[in-house]
Amino acid sequence: MSIQPQDATDDEQPGVRTHSCDLETTPIRHVRRLVRDLLGDHPGVLLDDAVLVTDELVSNAIQHGRGPRSCRLTLIRDGRGLRAEVTDSGPGEPRPRTPDDTGGRGLLLVARLANAWGVHWFGDHKTVWAELVPDTREHKRRASHLSVAPDGSRLV
Repeated sequence: MSIQPQDATDDEQPGVRTHSCDLETTPIRHVRRLVRDLLGDHPGVLLDDAVLVTDELVSNAIQHGRGPRSCRLTLIRDGRGLRAEVTDSGPGEPRPRTPDDTGGRGLLLVARLANAWGVHWFGDHKTVWAELVPDTREHKRRASHLSVAPDGSRLV
């Protein structure tokens, strides 16, 4: 199993906590634990949603993608949120589909729970990413259940 905490790269801020893992050797339960460890100070909806979204991205890469597969988890917004990135070399375009008996709910959940998500293509591989933050003022169209009131309490 390969799970490696990393220092920030050039496109990140210094001091940002990042974990990367090789999905060929890392069980998905360990990826879930990494999310919980990174967001340990954020109990409740953000943590639960981040675990679910990351689980869906990793599961999709394992089921539909090709190796090598990797996952990178980064705390964002001064440690208040999470960016999950899952990379594989599978050919298909990840997009939500109509659920049926074989599945199709994963990216619908990601689209509903994440503040933003998308795909970056890099020639022979792609990275599917999602960001979850508790403050949705900048992302009003998604994740209203993560809104925070001015006094810091969670809006329901």
